[in-house]
Amino acid sequence: MSLLRTAVADSSRAALRTNSAAPLRQFSTSPIKAAAQQSKDPQLGDYPDLAFISLQQRKYSPKWWDPQEKRNFGETPHEQDDVLSVWAPDVHSIPASSALKQFMVAIGVVVIFGSTVYAATPEKPALPRTYPRDGLAAELGGKQVAAPKEGAFSGEAEDDNDDE
Repeated sequence: MSLLRTAVADSSRAALRTNSAAPLRQFSTSPIKAAAQQSKDPQLGDYPDLAFISLQQRKYSPKWWDPQEKRNFGETPHEQDDVLSVWAPDVHSIPASSALKQFMVAIGVVVIFGSTVYAATPEKPALPRTYPRDGLAAELGGKQVAAPKEGAFSGEAEDDNDDE
């Protein structure tokens, strides 16, 4: 087992030495950021290479020609305008770790509140209702219409009736 660990550790160290310019956490990079780091697309020709910045991050100003889209008249749209426009999926400014902490705190508050309500609920003030004399069979007109007494129900009686 230790031989396997040594081999894996040596190979990972060698990979780190050879790819020192590559980011260590390459799988954590979002596709949007990765697209911004790529070289210019040769099919764009002389189209301007604009910064990869979402229009959602622009501050609102009533002086915009299109205040809803936050752009001026004649402004050149980005190549990936559908990804960077105001109508694209939201740009989150809260880190994932902070959002996870906030979510866990909210769940904890709900669980603590539910546990407190469960613990503070009083027991039933009375025992379950039971009837004397075979569930008042004589008073109600016979065993067919008698109120069920505690423990009187048996699933075997129903199974016997189904076979007939």
